Amino acid sequence: MKRVAFHTIGCKLNQFETEFMREQFEKRGWSVVPFEDIADVYVINTCTVTSKADSKSRQSIRQAKRRNPSSLVVAVGCYPQVYSEDLLKLEADIIAGNKEKLKVVELVDEAIKNRNKIVKIEPLDGLFHPMAIEKFSGYSRAFVKIQDGCDKRCTYCVVWMARGPSRSAPVDFILDEVKRLVSSGYEEIVLTGTNIGDYGKKEGLTLITLLERLSNVEGLKKIRLSSIEPVDVTDDFIGFVRNNPKICRHLHIPVQSVSDRILSLMGRDYNEKFLRKLFEKIFTEIPDVGVGVDIIVGFPTETEEDFNKTFKFIEDYPIYYMHIFSYSSRPKSKAFNFRPKVRPDIIRKRWEMLNELKSEKKREFVSKFVGKTLMGTVESRPFNDTYWSAISENYIQLLVKEDLSDKAGRVLSFKGICSIEDKLIVELVEG
Repeated sequence: MKRVAFHTIGCKLNQFETEFMREQFEKRGWSVVPFEDIADVYVINTCTVTSKADSKSRQSIRQAKRRNPSSLVVAVGCYPQVYSEDLLKLEADIIAGNKEKLKVVELVDEAIKNRNKIVKIEPLDGLFHPMAIEKFSGYSRAFVKIQDGCDKRCTYCVVWMARGPSRSAPVDFILDEVKRLVSSGYEEIVLTGTNIGDYGKKEGLTLITLLERLSNVEGLKKIRLSSIEPVDVTDDFIGFVRNNPKICRHLHIPVQSVSDRILSLMGRDYNEKFLRKLFEKIFTEIPDVGVGVDIIVGFPTETEEDFNKTFKFIEDYPIYYMHIFSYSSRPKSKAFNFRPKVRPDIIRKRWEMLNELKSEKKREFVSKFVGKTLMGTVESRPFNDTYWSAISENYIQLLVKEDLSDKAGRVLSFKGICSIEDKLIVELVEG
């Protein structure tokens, strides 16, 4: 059989789209092998959210070609969509954008038949092109793509160029997809997209509209949101999450900064007063909610005062975890030309300060659940030789001294016994 290997860089949306491409190859008789193995075709699903992601994408292309010089290497996705000129110098045989993920197999067939290099990057239109999958290989939770693209123009970002305008999947398509995955044994699904809080706005719908419909799917026990913008966490949304037991008590909110001046330069549509009112309401209204945030340190012109406002905000609330990004200067973004730049050593110091705070916040949050009962989805692989792992609905990693291989993907009840750093040792209550 012909062998194909995949490597995914970046977000949950990319992970979903890799699964779609994997199934397309399998349906045509290809054997899928690990990326570390010898393959006839290597597909690298790239990312360009930071310069580090660009570097990982280029490195993966080189690794694939070194592993099998006669292989056909495909670089697809966000990096080619925005910076195709960077990839022309590398050994990729096919350079394709995000729209081409729908027909990667056809591009591979063409390259093999004609023995030619292919560069195909179509402009992204305002249409949602459905991608249906039947399973999610190697995962206990299934991802479902409900939205793509972004209409925001944040000055540090090129994702809106890579993903195109905001567009949403039809409700009935999503319902059919979720029902199919539930019938395959998945009890938790993760809704993903570029900006899922934007879901349905152009069609006169809301994310709550979709969540209400999904909540009625028989056999579906938990619905998790991948990420949602601060302005989309409305009072109605908070109330819906609080009152619907199927919605995971887990919100990932890209805050980025808490300095009004920096937020304005970033092109973000909120300020510190809005954020404080929002977070106070979230933590008051939704018991035991696990809240994660994205923070960018070292945005051009960021002062100690700007940074300290962000640091103090994180200190003030029971935030569970942070994704901390050192500012990455992206060519073609508006902020690329902003001056003065923050010195790398200062960025590093601020990153380390936040990272230390992150560790403290995680330990504090997890320790609160000793003696409490939590719902968690059993992972498909053991954590180590001693523990099996599950992910709680508020996103804590649960470790249990019991072989749960026959319960992978199931949503079960666990009781916290003790916490070790940012993990909770538990015992199985139900199952």
